[in-house]
Amino acid sequence: MAGKKKRSEPEDSGGGYNWMDTYGDLVTLLLCFFVLLYSFSSVDSAKWAMLLQAFTGETGSSVVHAFDVNFVKESAISPVDPIVNYENRNITNDEGPDEGEASEEEMFVIGETFDNLYERIVEFIEAHGLENEMSAMRTDSTITIRFSEALLFHSGSAQLLQRSDEMLGIIVQLIQENVLAISNITIEGHTDTDPINTAQYPTNWELSAARAVNTLRKLLSYDVIDPTLLTAAGCGEYRPVDTNETAEGKMHNRRVDIVIQKKS
Repeated sequence: MAGKKKRSEPEDSGGGYNWMDTYGDLVTLLLCFFVLLYSFSSVDSAKWAMLLQAFTGETGSSVVHAFDVNFVKESAISPVDPIVNYENRNITNDEGPDEGEASEEEMFVIGETFDNLYERIVEFIEAHGLENEMSAMRTDSTITIRFSEALLFHSGSAQLLQRSDEMLGIIVQLIQENVLAISNITIEGHTDTDPINTAQYPTNWELSAARAVNTLRKLLSYDVIDPTLLTAAGCGEYRPVDTNETAEGKMHNRRVDIVIQKKS
């Protein structure tokens, strides 16, 4: 019987372990990648030590807290942002602006009212020929009505003149008609630098304060302005609007200012 033919062995294709070379290269590259990441980062040594202890369990006492478990169970989302809280979803805020904050429409009305008040005061001054004794100035947020000393008081006195009664009554009425736009009214008394030393007014402080308070009382006597809007301030000689080196300058400094603050 003829002998069996010996089957030829397959050629060696590389030992069958070439995949391990590829795997080893991959692991090496990953190691290099993480080493580079570590070298680029800024590591807090204390936190790093805690992290290592948490993974290795060497000390058993150091734990890295990612969050408070009880906090997450009780209120996981709502404290973070009320918009995210599912209980607040689909709720429409119909309350408008926060309390005390005016809307755009209200601010427009306040601006128009404040402008009207200033215009009415200017018209009153011009209609009664008081330009030399009274004036009105304004900024975006204030209106200042300035009264000369001669219009309200005798020199060295805080007693209001009779002639001022009707005029202040009209000013009060204009203020009340436009009070919607007003947050505060400050009555300021001012003097020049000439010293005063009487039993009633030892210094210009007392004189200026008495003039401011008496003017405030007169405004209240008409019983149309809310007292909570009013403030009196004595400024003495320390807020001049003109020089105190001339008689005319001193005359300008002796005055009472009613400063009206616009509501914001």
